Amino acid sequence: MEAFRGRRTLNKFIEEIFSHAEKEAPREMCGLIIEQNNEEKWIPCENKFLGENQFEIDPKTFAKYQLISKIKYVVHSHYMQDCHPSEHDKKNCKVLGIPYLIVSYPDRGVNIYDPR
Repeated sequence: MEAFRGRRTLNKFIEEIFSHAEKEAPREMCGLIIEQNNEEKWIPCENKFLGENQFEIDPKTFAKYQLISKIKYVVHSHYMQDCHPSEHDKKNCKVLGIPYLIVSYPDRGVNIYDPR
């Protein structure tokens, strides 16, 4: 979890994130870490993508959290792969302008990709 060190605000969510990844495996799980009223929250989301090696957060859910909070991270998992962003991840992350927090499951790696 090298990329995760020093980010205390995220440490409180990591076990919930890995639990969500375990529940969704072998599919990718997804969610958001938001800041709302000076409080950070982990929001697990349903993966709307029909395949296994990609994720899609419902656009209405994403828009809702954009309107009512600051989205700090888009979170998703890579099953049986490392936690480095794919080219697809990098492209989508740059379009959104929001960092991706990627976890690998089951090996529990963590990586933050920030397009800025």
